[in-house]
Amino acid sequence: SRLKHLSSPKNNFMASCNADCGCKLDQWDPVCGDNGITYMTACLAGCKSSTGMGKNMVFHNCSCVERQVHGLGNSSAVLGQCQRESCTKAFPYFLALQTACAFILALGGTPTYMIMFRSVSPDLKSFAVGIETLGGRVLGGLPAPIYFGALIDETCLKWGTKNCGGSGSCRVYDTIEFRNVYLKDIAGLRAGCCLLYIVLCVLIMKRFK
Repeated sequence: SRLKHLSSPKNNFMASCNADCGCKLDQWDPVCGDNGITYMTACLAGCKSSTGMGKNMVFHNCSCVERQVHGLGNSSAVLGQCQRESCTKAFPYFLALQTACAFILALGGTPTYMIMFRSVSPDLKSFAVGIETLGGRVLGGLPAPIYFGALIDETCLKWGTKNCGGSGSCRVYDTIEFRNVYLKDIAGLRAGCCLLYIVLCVLIMKRFK
């Protein structure tokens, strides 16, 4: 029932601390325990009672929370997910790195067109530009949302459930895995692009040497 264990379909959400609670696994109303772990519902946290109303509701006597802290301290939980590690300090560095990478990649735009124009006959230049644009859209613009979406979906920790019983949107992602998948995918694509440019430069140098 803890968020870090929701990604595997083989997980058993029921434990000895909530086995007698009759919890429904298709519900999503997360609570944050005193142990810093987010549970799908107060029921799966093993909470027996509650006080307050609405957003101020606090659940008490949560057996699964108490189990995690080995019976020490308060075994309560509050509505909402536990606060995650802040990325405020790292975000400016990420933004600066992305800007620098985009600038460096943009420098190759004009040389690419110059190479293309010098490689085809004058009457085929406009046709070459059209083919280059079409190839970029077909191989890059169209499939990118598909494979990026498929990879990002693999980092989902908890999927929602529609009223008809089908799978809904993702409730929460594994942020660390999400970051790794996203950045590795971009790095791999850019590395492949750079490799093709290197091969192109080698072929041109051999031809005009």
